Amino acid sequence: MLNNKPAIFKEKKIKSIKRFGTVVTKIFVNKNSGSKSMISGTTLIPKDKSINLHYHNCEEAVLVLKGTALAEINKKKYTLKEGEVCWIPAKVPHRFINNNKSNLKIYWTYANVNATRTDVLTKKTYKILDEHKKKL
Repeated sequence: MLNNKPAIFKEKKIKSIKRFGTVVTKIFVNKNSGSKSMISGTTLIPKDKSINLHYHNCEEAVLVLKGTALAEINKKKYTLKEGEVCWIPAKVPHRFINNNKSNLKIYWTYANVNATRTDVLTKKTYKILDEHKKKL
């Protein structure tokens, strides 16, 4: 669906992508839906799980939709509650940790349609839209 028309995305109809074991991501806005400058979606992080420490080639904004996140950003830790947003500049290492008894759900936006994720530990870089093809 590559066009310049507005689009409505229904979460229930978006295919889930498993990453980092049990973390589930759904990508909504991306170049396949017509975007020329951004990618956005949701990620569900089960209790006592986290996303690996990583950074992107672009800015990212993250909104906590459900639960409480422990956000580790550039070696500092912040508690983010429902309705709170963090902004992360490009190339700044970060991750989101769910050390609560319920699932954590975040909505994220990358400021680049060709956004990448570089794992700090492995130094491997993947395009966000290709991650489902890799074993993360």
